[in-house]
Amino acid sequence: MSETPSSESHCSVLYKRETMTSTKLILLFSVAVISLGTVRTAEADLPHVEISNWAIRFGAQMWEIGKQVTRIREIKERYQSEAKIEQVDGFAMVKEMAEEMENMMGDKIEAIKRIMDAAEQLSVSHPRLSRQDLYEMKQRGETIEYYNAKRLNVYHRSGPRGGELVDNHKALMMSNSQHFGNVGINTSVSAVHVPTNVFDGGPDVMNGILWSEQLDRIFMTNYESDPSLTWQYFGSSTGFMRQYPATKWGQGEWEPDLFDCRLRPWYLQAAASPKDMIILVDTSGSMTGVRKEIAKHVVLTLLDTLSENDFINIYKFSEVPIPVVPCFKDKLVQANLENVRELRNGMMESETNDIANFTSAFTTAFEILAKYNRTMQGSQCNQAIMLVTDGAPIGYREIFEKYNWPHKPVRVFSYVIGREIIDTAATNWMACANKGYFARVTSLAEVREQVLKYIPVLSRPMVMYQKDHPVIWTSAYIDIAEPKLSDWLWEIRERRRQRDRSLNYRALLRLISERNNVQSDDTSNVTSNGTRDASGRPTISMTVEQYLTYGNLVNEERLNAHRMKQEREEATNPANQNNRQGARTKPKFLMAISVATPVYDRKNFSVRTANLLGVAGTDIPVTELKKRTPAYKLGVNGYSFIVNNNGFVLHHPDHRPLDADGLLKPNYNTVDLSEVELVDSDGGPRENDTYLMTMRREMIERREGETSFKVRVHHDGMRRVSIRRQRYYYRGLKGSPFSLGLALPDGYGHFRVVAETEVKRLMADHNINVSSFFSGKNWKIHPDWIYCRYNYDHLKSFDSPEAQVMHFVDRTQRERWRWNSKHPRPSHDSVRSHKQEDNYYCDKHLMQSLIFDAQATEVFDKNISLSIDRQDPGLGMLMALLARHAMFKLFGISVAFVATRSGLLRWQDISTIDDKHFSEVNLNAIDQTWYKRAVDQYSVEPDSFVYSVPFSTGTGITNESVVTASHAIFVEKGGYKAPAAVVGLQYRNSAFRETFFNITSGCTGGVQCRRTCSSGDLSCYVVDNHGYIVISKEERDTGRFFGEIDWLVMDSLIHYGVFKRVRIYDYQAVCKDMQGHRSAANFILTPLRYMKWFVQWMIGRATWLMLQTQIAHLMNPDWAWAMEQEQADYQYDDNDESPGPTPTGGEFMADGDISIIVHDEAVTMDNAYANKTRPRPCDQQADLYVLQPEKLFKGDKPDSVKGKQNCNSNNLGARQCERHYSTHKIPHSNLLLLVIDTTCRCETQKQKIEMEEVRVNESLICERPQENLYRLRPSVCLSYHPEEEEIKQCGKGNLNLPSILLVTTTMLYSILKGI
Repeated sequence: MSETPSSESHCSVLYKRETMTSTKLILLFSVAVISLGTVRTAEADLPHVEISNWAIRFGAQMWEIGKQVTRIREIKERYQSEAKIEQVDGFAMVKEMAEEMENMMGDKIEAIKRIMDAAEQLSVSHPRLSRQDLYEMKQRGETIEYYNAKRLNVYHRSGPRGGELVDNHKALMMSNSQHFGNVGINTSVSAVHVPTNVFDGGPDVMNGILWSEQLDRIFMTNYESDPSLTWQYFGSSTGFMRQYPATKWGQGEWEPDLFDCRLRPWYLQAAASPKDMIILVDTSGSMTGVRKEIAKHVVLTLLDTLSENDFINIYKFSEVPIPVVPCFKDKLVQANLENVRELRNGMMESETNDIANFTSAFTTAFEILAKYNRTMQGSQCNQAIMLVTDGAPIGYREIFEKYNWPHKPVRVFSYVIGREIIDTAATNWMACANKGYFARVTSLAEVREQVLKYIPVLSRPMVMYQKDHPVIWTSAYIDIAEPKLSDWLWEIRERRRQRDRSLNYRALLRLISERNNVQSDDTSNVTSNGTRDASGRPTISMTVEQYLTYGNLVNEERLNAHRMKQEREEATNPANQNNRQGARTKPKFLMAISVATPVYDRKNFSVRTANLLGVAGTDIPVTELKKRTPAYKLGVNGYSFIVNNNGFVLHHPDHRPLDADGLLKPNYNTVDLSEVELVDSDGGPRENDTYLMTMRREMIERREGETSFKVRVHHDGMRRVSIRRQRYYYRGLKGSPFSLGLALPDGYGHFRVVAETEVKRLMADHNINVSSFFSGKNWKIHPDWIYCRYNYDHLKSFDSPEAQVMHFVDRTQRERWRWNSKHPRPSHDSVRSHKQEDNYYCDKHLMQSLIFDAQATEVFDKNISLSIDRQDPGLGMLMALLARHAMFKLFGISVAFVATRSGLLRWQDISTIDDKHFSEVNLNAIDQTWYKRAVDQYSVEPDSFVYSVPFSTGTGITNESVVTASHAIFVEKGGYKAPAAVVGLQYRNSAFRETFFNITSGCTGGVQCRRTCSSGDLSCYVVDNHGYIVISKEERDTGRFFGEIDWLVMDSLIHYGVFKRVRIYDYQAVCKDMQGHRSAANFILTPLRYMKWFVQWMIGRATWLMLQTQIAHLMNPDWAWAMEQEQADYQYDDNDESPGPTPTGGEFMADGDISIIVHDEAVTMDNAYANKTRPRPCDQQADLYVLQPEKLFKGDKPDSVKGKQNCNSNNLGARQCERHYSTHKIPHSNLLLLVIDTTCRCETQKQKIEMEEVRVNESLICERPQENLYRLRPSVCLSYHPEEEEIKQCGKGNLNLPSILLVTTTMLYSILKGI
């Protein structure tokens, strides 16, 4: 590696060489004259030697500055002298972590079994209250007291009763608990949730609430013995759910309560074994109007009862059966979110005509089910046909004799639609003769209750075995009311987008109007670089569409920054912090798994029956699983992941359940392992790698194993990519369908720095108070890591993680201190002590490593000059004489920092540039990209910093951006090396640029140069190792991909091997399908139209009052939110500002903190409307780029890459010339210097880095990405009991009289809505 020229003689030689070279060139090439002018080919050659010197000087200077400011030498010496290197045994580590998880999971299973046992006993011993008993109690004024979760702590806000408790509500003391998601809880009692569609005064519900109240003592005992338990619950088959601890179940004023425990994954999977289901929907001519709507919502509710272990298809039939999704013809598909979503969409549109051909429909269904049973596909357990019709003429006995009798492997469930249907004998017989159930659905209000009756029927074999209580584990899911809620949240997002666009449209009209009023055509107030006006405001050039989309937020980066700021303000606003506030109904987005087991009714009845009492379960947050795989043991760039029996990941660092808008993705919990581990190969999308698929299969089968392969790891929102070889270790988790995997980078990932401070020995030998290592306030710890904590929140609370650590640091210095380094396990011999002194957990190794790191980095806090290193003369010696704060000011440094392997972050700063302080943004420093990239960079160039700038630097954000530089400190002993810490600093971008241009504006030795980076005919860029611009003459280019500036040069660098193209795939992407918009000219606002809206509103409100339940299923899913739906599209009435003549932009308009130039475009009313979108899972791809530094070296010496381009080669009439460029590696960095001769004006091309959808061949349009991947069925299947035929309950028709008013209002609403 070349060093910076330091002697005058050397500079002189370099200058003479350049002079001689220039002279020779001038002599060899004279001026060539062509028709269009003169071309100076001699001067077009670049000063390559001087460019190399610029790169060397800049790299050396920045290295010296960073080295001195960050105390690299002192910190490294401390680690090097006292730390040891330990080799990591991957098999031993995965075994230890798996056993920790198995213990924790086993404890949860024992807890729910205790709930199950108690529930079965209590239901038998409790004296049942009849309807008459309840009526007499009501007559006597007696009430059954219980805590209704929806009626807790609700007070009148104003009026004469302001501050008083609302009638029929109760007050309950609650305290916030971090363990339960920072919501208010009461651990003394449980609370009951009753769905909106369930009458809480019914005898079955009230009896269940009464006897289940005694479960509180079991809940409390479980929690006292196992502090890691979270929510415990019992979900009754009657619909109510008792949950512990008690918390307020809230939702917004206009948000309906959609929660029903019987539709949650844990209930559905525990209540019945997996199933293959085919739904046959009658679409004959009689299934019109209300019947059609009811039938549709029966099907949608059936889809809600499925889990990923089930298989499903839907056929509509009249003359012939037709699959609602053409691609699903003649097969069953896994009932994951993506497939269910397709089936839902297929049900939205259907036509009714002809006569129903039941024979053809049943034949198709039976043959598909038989094929899957015969070929060992599908669930290989329960099979069912769900018939949705308004009646059948005969029973079609011959069909059942041919396909289903005598063994009856397929159950038949009949749902007859309509009140006026009198003859239901045939459909009733079909169900009763095939071990099914008959239900009559007469209104939308009773859809859910009638549909759910099939679940207890499927559970009969399991209940009849009595002793078998299968324990089920769900996949990871978001703790919200229903998956459909994500669709509704998307609708809300679209409305807000339309609102913002409309407001931006009005603002644009106002700005143009103000511009026209002053008739300002003067653009001389813009500075020469075109980035700021005379008032100092950033100047932005944009299109009308850009302004309407982003307003004065300018672009997506600035918009995201604005959103983050709003979120921070909302998070710190006490008014926005609610007590649980619908943790199961509001989108809190807590990923969790559940473990559950069925509860049987053991009462003796006069007739043979088998009743499911309910399901007992508990939640395990995914964060609780991750705590069993401590990140400090995995090391930087190492990670853990968990896979279930379907190959889906429960957690993985690349699992991204939310989209860019913070909304749930349509397939958020069915992400396959093969979709997050991106193997480095030259194949196309979704090409299965042998090593990866072998590991996936063995993890599904819960085997133990090891493998290794190269992967592509993306960073910074898929704008950067790294390629590394990783070694994987995996092991099954006993008693569950899960496997744990660990991924460790080859090389440094298999070695650990071991350096711990034994507190008592340090005190005894040196009488040092270890608390002194944590002096000051310029330090923080990783907020998600567990150093030490009390097992229960109420024992002691702390203002911050740092305060908690300091509390335990003080305790470690006491006489009788002992480390409780094992996670607490349940102990039922004696209830766990709640004394503060004993009830805690401390990770001994992590705490002692933290104390050592605090001592080793103590020097970082001192504002002193450093000792002079005699082996490092020149600039290093000069900077060592400066005090630290003086260096900060001299070189424009805003903050210097050090982050260690134990999660400790220290910093020193003299100014704050961003809205948030560096320490707030980088609390989890070891997880930050700058930390990970610095560790990877060490193997490329040990003595170097990794530099990066925000991608939004040049987008017009007013605050000055920063350049972040980071360097990894490795400990090297015995031929092994491992990362101990990362140091770094942040420069003000302006100061960093100034340093560069000071160096590149002159020649070595102070000799005057003919061509420099300040010359008009040279464009100089500093580009990072992924092709992003760090420094440019044009400040607005900073942070952009170089290909956006000059793709031809970038492509040339790729051709010469300086950059390597790496294609990255995103298999979790969400594509937005356009749905168009309703034009303002669609109709004229007339009194008749207003009358139509009024009538529609009145009928809708009337129907709403009668149908208090099933709000999500009124007419179609969108109507569930009809309160706001009419506001989705903005109509401008006569009082709106009239656009008048078509306005255009084109000149400066002041808008807040920026000055806008809107290009000359017509601005019309149509511009105000946003195209509505609908999310859809898809695959996307993008080409990213990685520097190949070996191409910039010849042997061990730096070398340049020179290139040229023929300009205007396609235009024979234009002047022909060549454009030269030269690129040099900047030493001690991840940067390269690129200098382009701009004398020859070339036509430039631009190319952005953008994710684009992977288009599939039309012949493969029906291929499902996960359809043929290996999966393992659940180990338990209870679908048959030889005595089940003795149970005769199979349903009866609903004989309630029809509600003419209900039918009439519903039909009127449908008709008006279609106008």
